[in-house]
Amino acid sequence: CIQRGNIEQCIHFVQNDRSILKQKWGGFTPLHYAALHGNRALVDLFLSTGADPNLTCDAGQTAFHFACRQGNIYIIHQMMQYGADLRLIDLQGKTSLHHAVTGGSVAVHYLWETGMFRFSDTDMYQVTPLHLSASTGNTEMVRYLLRRCAVEAVDQQGATALHVAAERGGVEVSWTLLQRAGCRMLHQKNHSGLTPLDLSKQGKTFVLYYWTLFFPTLSGAAILLIAAMLGGYGGLTCGLLFPWLARSIFTQYHRMTTYQLPNPIYLGTLLAGLFHSLLCFYGKMMPVWPTSALAQVSLVHFSILLGLFCKVLTQDPGELDRADADPRFSCIADLVENNQSPHRFCPYCEPDYTKHCKLCEVCIKDYDHHCLFLNRCVGRGNHRLFLYFILSMVTAHLLFVATATSYLYSKMSASSYSLSSWFALFGEEFWVVVMMIMNALTVLWEVWLLTEQFEAVATGTTTYFRQCESSARQRSLGQRWVL
Repeated sequence: CIQRGNIEQCIHFVQNDRSILKQKWGGFTPLHYAALHGNRALVDLFLSTGADPNLTCDAGQTAFHFACRQGNIYIIHQMMQYGADLRLIDLQGKTSLHHAVTGGSVAVHYLWETGMFRFSDTDMYQVTPLHLSASTGNTEMVRYLLRRCAVEAVDQQGATALHVAAERGGVEVSWTLLQRAGCRMLHQKNHSGLTPLDLSKQGKTFVLYYWTLFFPTLSGAAILLIAAMLGGYGGLTCGLLFPWLARSIFTQYHRMTTYQLPNPIYLGTLLAGLFHSLLCFYGKMMPVWPTSALAQVSLVHFSILLGLFCKVLTQDPGELDRADADPRFSCIADLVENNQSPHRFCPYCEPDYTKHCKLCEVCIKDYDHHCLFLNRCVGRGNHRLFLYFILSMVTAHLLFVATATSYLYSKMSASSYSLSSWFALFGEEFWVVVMMIMNALTVLWEVWLLTEQFEAVATGTTTYFRQCESSARQRSLGQRWVL
């Protein structure tokens, strides 16, 4: 009833048996659940009918702790009116202020105004609210706390808030902490002898990054393996699971949510497409024509394609030389000491047709775009190579589609071209069919991409600056129309 927000039914249960307010399900009382869901009406109902806001769950947390974690000021105020004990701590020693860090700065400030909390309060592991806000990546909360507490506080492991933020890849939080404390904190070691710089280079980031990179390849292989085990139902299985996989991939953010690194899943998708296409082409279709000229031509072309792919991944896209930079800011330390925001300022992007890429964190001459499928910028240094690569990809996709079509026709008997026969063939040759469809769809996207690229090249600019000029013209026309 609480999860559905059914107030009338909750009233019915409470009126029939008041003791239900003290019963626990999964360690939580009804007031815990109401506070967790932020339902003000139910909280009012339970408090007015005798619910105790100081009852704890198995972790020692009260409903008031839950309300603080949700940041609902109204519920926090109501529980205080009904006798919530602000001094209670949970089994980890966390106060209500620790829990309110998750709820936002308004909830934290409201508790601070009671005069019962200090921002230097620690739990049993010497963790302060600043440590918690750094671990959650809440930049707004970090800025609020930095105005009221010491940035040098360390926990039981000797880690500062910067250690915590660096280990979790919190770029913006790390910048905020550095702007307050200076670069000296970069070299402060915890009890394990690690600095924030050390922590930023190791740990879970490496594993998660490469898992994300190879997720499309492994998932695609798993789907094809399941389809192969199901025999004639393989086509239906692929038809159901591959759209799910595509949705999982293309709804990803450009950055990894946890570590704020460029998300490699799109590069992984390109690698998966190349891997499965080549495997299907040479392992499934080419054995039908082992001595044909097609096999030799395709081998040469795919070798060129892979060479271009490796080259475009490794070639400098045209990073701006340090000699062209503003001499006042020659390193990150200069930015921090001069209180410059990394999100609104770039010391290098001064020459024309240069743009700072926030994903790569470099400035690119003649910037065209950041290609998610290459996880790399395209600019002066690799723009021509990028076009060659796309043209080579289009040729490879067309070759695959043509070969797959011929292969499927060769599998059909000359006397039977009925619809049921085609469906049966698609069920048996699901691997070829799926890869043919994916290659065909990719060709359409690549043709559109090449059209945009050639239009920009024809006007002597790049796609990015062409769009900027178009937007500027539209704004100018709009202003003149208003005048």
